Amino acid sequence: MLSNKKLKKWAKELFPLNRSLAGKYNRLTLNYIKNKINKNFQIKSVKSGTKVFDWTIPKEYSVTEAKLKDDENKIICDIKNNNLHVVVNSMSVNKWLNFKQIKKKIFYSNKMPNSIPYVTSYYKKDWGFCISKNDFLKLNKKKKYNAQIKSKFISGKMNYAELLIKGKSKKEILICSYICHPSLANNELSGILSIAMLSKILKKSKYSIRLLLIPETIGAISYINKRIKFLKENLIAGFNITCVGINGPYTLIASIKENTYADKIVMRVGSKYKNFRKLSFINRGSNERQFGCQNLNLPFVTICRKRFGDYKEYHTSADNLEILNYKTINETVNFIKKIVLEINNNEIYKKNNFCEPFLSKANLINNFGTLENIKKNNRKSISDFLAYVDKSHDLTSLKKKIKVKNIKKLAKVLEKNKFISKEL
Repeated sequence: MLSNKKLKKWAKELFPLNRSLAGKYNRLTLNYIKNKINKNFQIKSVKSGTKVFDWTIPKEYSVTEAKLKDDENKIICDIKNNNLHVVVNSMSVNKWLNFKQIKKKIFYSNKMPNSIPYVTSYYKKDWGFCISKNDFLKLNKKKKYNAQIKSKFISGKMNYAELLIKGKSKKEILICSYICHPSLANNELSGILSIAMLSKILKKSKYSIRLLLIPETIGAISYINKRIKFLKENLIAGFNITCVGINGPYTLIASIKENTYADKIVMRVGSKYKNFRKLSFINRGSNERQFGCQNLNLPFVTICRKRFGDYKEYHTSADNLEILNYKTINETVNFIKKIVLEINNNEIYKKNNFCEPFLSKANLINNFGTLENIKKNNRKSISDFLAYVDKSHDLTSLKKKIKVKNIKKLAKVLEKNKFISKEL
């Protein structure tokens, strides 16, 4: 594992970048990872205005000034002090407003009255400021307020980065996180740091491993739109990493059907830990919403520690570098590494035909269908193996399902007779 000192350095330098869905700070983030952490990352892009399923790639957003002051020139908030002071994707504005008018454009958190909330307006043209509730309560209702925001929206690119560790097979393990939150530590940086660390420690193996950093939601949708056929044919298991910087149980947010290979492999590794829990897909909130359902049903889940929304600092300025636990990030990366090793140490098979195969041609069963012969010739075990074998099972999970003593031997016999083949 990497030293806490190294992780802290990365975090300190990445935290101030004012990321959104698309723009220069996303590029600066990805360039930092490529140039200072792992040169094998490839930075890619999708043009603004590109249609991806029901969505459209947004314009690049940048804000150079965002300041709210009163008529005595007292600064209420300034983006120079914290990126969260302005609603992300705010339009330009320069106007004087009375208290009744300005309060409609100010956002604060009731749960965290001393913190600045994180608020976005990605898909509707609007503007606003974010301050602590305590600061809001100090505002003079008789004064007027100057709202000044200088921002730009340009047709450019939405960027993402990926690193492919080629294996013996083009079948893939996909591990991703997101790059669209400004100045949030556990909810943003912990995932980025985990991907960066994995890029340093994962080695070539049986299956190819793809590390992916994308804007949340629209980035996932765009990536799926581009690679949907490949994903359906070649994804062994996918894992979204989020909120792994605060100590808590190793947490699986299951796929919608809760029985994909990704679900099973995390459950298998996680069951060896005392502090492990599984949450239903009903608790979703990150990129598992895209990969894990919506007619795709890919083997894809989310791994976290304190789930988004389950810790008090979530989506506020209190989610800062002070709460990051670098030991927890290291431990989580090791947990993910164990998952990757467990996948690579197992065999996954697929059936080569539809319906039940004609076993008699291979002399694997006695043609006389008596109960005694069925038991004697292990016909039930063969039938069960061929009924359950698919990409949602490896030999370990199949053995547990059908209770065969020597499942590897049975698999080799069926593979030799071309009833099944390895998922390679």
